[in-house]
Amino acid sequence: MPSKIIAAALAASLLTLVAASGQARTEGSVNAQDKPYDPENALYWCTHALDSVFKDAFVTGSSPSDLKLSAARGQTVGAQIVVRAGTVPARVSGIRSNGLRHEDRKGSIGPDAFEFAFIDHYPVAKNSTATPVTELLRKAPAEFPDPFSEARERVVPVETAQPIWVQFTTPSRAAAGTYTGSITLKVDDDALEVPVTLTVYDFALPRATRLLVTVWTNNGSLAKHQNVTEGSEAWWQLLGRVAAMMRQHHQNVILTPWSLIKASRDATGTVRLNFTSFDRWVRTFLAEGFQRIEISHVGGRETGQWEDKTFVAYDMPCEGPEPGQQKPIAIEEWLPLLQAHLTQQGWLDRSMLHVADEPIDVNLASWKELSGRVRKAAPELRRIDAVHVPDLSGALEVWVPQLNYLQSWLARFQEAQKRGVELWYYTAWVPQGRFPNRLMDYALIKTRMLHWLNYTSGTTGYLHWGWNFWDVPFDQFAPGDNFIVYPGTRTPRSSLRYEAMREGIEDYEYLKLLEDAIGDAARRLGAQGLDAKAFVRLFAEELAPSFEDYSRDPSLLYAVRDSIARSIEMLHRPVPIAALAVAHGGDVVIKGLAPRGAILTVRDSRVSAEDNGRFEIVAPHDKGPVTLTVEVGRSRIEVEAPVIWR
Repeated sequence: MPSKIIAAALAASLLTLVAASGQARTEGSVNAQDKPYDPENALYWCTHALDSVFKDAFVTGSSPSDLKLSAARGQTVGAQIVVRAGTVPARVSGIRSNGLRHEDRKGSIGPDAFEFAFIDHYPVAKNSTATPVTELLRKAPAEFPDPFSEARERVVPVETAQPIWVQFTTPSRAAAGTYTGSITLKVDDDALEVPVTLTVYDFALPRATRLLVTVWTNNGSLAKHQNVTEGSEAWWQLLGRVAAMMRQHHQNVILTPWSLIKASRDATGTVRLNFTSFDRWVRTFLAEGFQRIEISHVGGRETGQWEDKTFVAYDMPCEGPEPGQQKPIAIEEWLPLLQAHLTQQGWLDRSMLHVADEPIDVNLASWKELSGRVRKAAPELRRIDAVHVPDLSGALEVWVPQLNYLQSWLARFQEAQKRGVELWYYTAWVPQGRFPNRLMDYALIKTRMLHWLNYTSGTTGYLHWGWNFWDVPFDQFAPGDNFIVYPGTRTPRSSLRYEAMREGIEDYEYLKLLEDAIGDAARRLGAQGLDAKAFVRLFAEELAPSFEDYSRDPSLLYAVRDSIARSIEMLHRPVPIAALAVAHGGDVVIKGLAPRGAILTVRDSRVSAEDNGRFEIVAPHDKGPVTLTVEVGRSRIEVEAPVIWR
């Protein structure tokens, strides 16, 4: 039976959250007809990328069923369309877009820029155990939305909500402005057309984003679940596709197993290393734009117990001159050869080596001894490790504390940064509590917020151990800790959490682009004493003032993101302006940058920009963007700044 979805959806006046760029809002129905809701019919609504839509979702209210998106040039932006079957199943098929056209006929975004995926639900037997109920999406056992499906059509069961991920990738040379079009799909015999408005900002997202990101792969699980033999030609082709997928999600550091290196000893006792597989691995990922080579751990805990007092080095297997002869070689023999090879290939500056994972107080002395051996054997090779201690001076070049330890010892870590240490952070199944993390039973905004904290903490990298550890028992740690992608046919499948992580890394890049734009404007205008980082932190801290006190509201995130983007645009104009406008009661407080000495007016409020370009102005305001009048010498311009409504 046809679903009559268009009439049903409009008559039901469903609540829509404006997707991906705007604020959550409720608007009037787009259908003037007053038709009763027939429960046999299917319904649809649209929502943003950070909404976890469960099977029992049923949204009522008043809203247009459309999507409003925003993106920089060269950026992918996602949202969701939800179809809920009534008392009969609903077949959803034929999902496509004919593209979007610029409002001023300055071009178009073609159909090939559009992609979609049905979102599956993954069974979770128990919740993250160290998290209060108020920080969980839902109590387990439950099925949580996360995996992307490869299906091109689907029958939605009776009275079940089916979310569909939809995304557009803007061309790198797209004209700035507003593009409109639609996404069409069939629900049974009915054609559904979902209007789409996409705003393209007047700047580009660099392909080489600056946050250093590594998420570790498990090669055995990858080969097993993708049905290839490790080391075969099909394996190398799979790795190429994996590298491309990772780069699409802004991973730019790859954990590289030193076990790819094969050692042999000839009759004279000379050790030789065969780097054929190692080099092919590295070149596969560098070809996709990876920036760093992260060589796997050369040691670990003696018995594998957390509180082992001793770390031991791993020997490398080594073939003797006679068949079957094996005599392993110590790190003192093979690390110098590895360093020499990296130097010869021109890879030394982009390489890092793990000593042993997660030293703690009881085994720190042993870890430092092992790190010293590594330094002596390969003095030019940087060392990196995840750590649970506050001071590794002289023993490590790249410090990666767990997020909660970063919070506890931030001042000490920042002092180390000033001395030249590279500072990242990591998460795993912990920390939990009120900290953000990428766990499956957490709101998706928590995954995205991880990289806002990268900016506010001044950390330049992020590490997680679990890209695809599919054979680790799911309930061993916390739901979703051991993987963020799922086995697929040709390539692993993405997930809501993986897309939230991608967009969080892009948010970080927006903050860096704003920092760049402020620096450029200050140089052009001769502004004195302007701290670009401090000013950008005002935007970031509007959303994430601390590690545990950050917004859980997607509408606020999208509003801050839009404010950042509009400031980037305004700073590139002949008279550069940046403005963070936040509504407080009946007033709006605007903190911004302008040419020094500029006169800024909002209604009856008037201030002058200081020598460093900073200004702050408070004025009455009730709705919409705020208009600033800027007078510089004889020039007078007006600019509109979006307002963040709290």
